[in-house]
Amino acid sequence: MPLRPDFDDAALTRAGRELAWDLGPAEPVVPRPLRRVVRPRRRRALPRIVAAAGVIALLSVLASERRDAEPSPGDGRLAGLFAERAAPPAWESVAADRYRIAGSEEASATARRRTGGGPREDSLALGRFAVHETPFLRLTLAEAPEADRTLFVTLARRAAERDGLAVVRTGERGRIESRFGPLDTLDATLSGPGGTRACTAFRLAESPVGLDGWLCAPLGQLPEPHAVGCAVDRLGARPEVLLRAEVVDLLTRPERPVCAPQEPVATAAAEPRRKRGRPNAAAPRNSAKAWQEPGTTAALARHSSDTR
Repeated sequence: MPLRPDFDDAALTRAGRELAWDLGPAEPVVPRPLRRVVRPRRRRALPRIVAAAGVIALLSVLASERRDAEPSPGDGRLAGLFAERAAPPAWESVAADRYRIAGSEEASATARRRTGGGPREDSLALGRFAVHETPFLRLTLAEAPEADRTLFVTLARRAAERDGLAVVRTGERGRIESRFGPLDTLDATLSGPGGTRACTAFRLAESPVGLDGWLCAPLGQLPEPHAVGCAVDRLGARPEVLLRAEVVDLLTRPERPVCAPQEPVATAAAEPRRKRGRPNAAAPRNSAKAWQEPGTTAALARHSSDTR
């Protein structure tokens, strides 16, 4: 196809310039950013989060104010009910007029009974824990023995309740004989306001009556096993008291000869002359000397003869 003679590159260039002049200056074409699409659900979630945070903060403030406020009468009754269920059974004091330690009128006695007419516990003490030159004996007779408790637990509880003592350490365990039956024993060191002493704890084994306690020898020495048994044998009942059948059966068991040997005639004859010479000093000195020697049964023999 033949071209026009006047249509060449120069003519095309001139036409383009004329067109640009007629249109004017053109702005550059810049791509615009697309708008971010926000879903309606996310717009509604933000107010919900803010509202939930406000509710949590309000509940926290109300809870703290309620803890600081005084409890209502209903809350007090509820707290008292839980405290009553959690607290151990209460005790009430009763007259300590049932038991005694044979041959010693200086023994101190206390007694208590569970509220509501429950079983009774009587405790007797001979000597003082703080006086290390003399023995210290603690005896507790309970109408109902403690169930499922070891001798260590019984010793720790009794020592803390009765004399404010703590068990520092324990030693050997054993079993000795008494007129009430076999006794489980445990060597222990007790500590309290009066110092530290070596003692032997004991408990009556396999009996419907609870009998336990401990004996501390003088001058930091452990008591001999037969001295512990003879000390327990001295427990008896006061005259004209009403006791349970199992307690009567326990306390009326015969005495053991090993704890009350017969004194020689010469000693028995010489003793009155010694008493006439020093009536106020002979008997206490001999009794204290017998107690200070672990395993000596001379004092027990004199006490048993006096009570007869």
